[in-house]
Amino acid sequence: MKKNIFTCALMTFFCFCASQLQAQSYSLGANIPAWGTATINAEISMALDRKWSLHLPVYYNPFVFKDNKKLQNFTLMPGARYWLLESYVNGFIGVNAIGSKYHISWKDSRYEGVAFGMGVSMGYAWLLSPRWNLEIEGGAGLVRADYTEYECQECGRQKREHSRWVAVPNRLALSFIYLF
Repeated sequence: MKKNIFTCALMTFFCFCASQLQAQSYSLGANIPAWGTATINAEISMALDRKWSLHLPVYYNPFVFKDNKKLQNFTLMPGARYWLLESYVNGFIGVNAIGSKYHISWKDSRYEGVAFGMGVSMGYAWLLSPRWNLEIEGGAGLVRADYTEYECQECGRQKREHSRWVAVPNRLALSFIYLF
């Protein structure tokens, strides 16, 4: 329920901003390293003006790997960037929120839970052609993780419940971007 309200509010905000602007540009991108972990992802964004842009990366991984290993998640990371030169060109700094529901199997344990938080990032975008960019971004954030740990990957024996703040590298991306 919270995820649906959050998603609706975010999309309403994007639509409102789009209707109020005259000369915006948009982009659609993909984080290549995330695809390497079988995580389906895409990022939509729009320039608000010459120096500011809004971004909405979405990550989804429903897959189960060999030996029941999992890195399943549905993650939204809405954010804003301040561009040092102009939107979609050169360096930028950004802030973002994080919302994630996950199910991870690692070694002899299984973790299921949700995480919410915020972070900061910085990066650089290279203009490859009038329609294509290559972008690199790195950042860190503080996340509130509420999860349940289970004894093994397949059984349902609960070990314990956790609720804690964790510092995480939340934005590690090498992305190809298409500009509209």
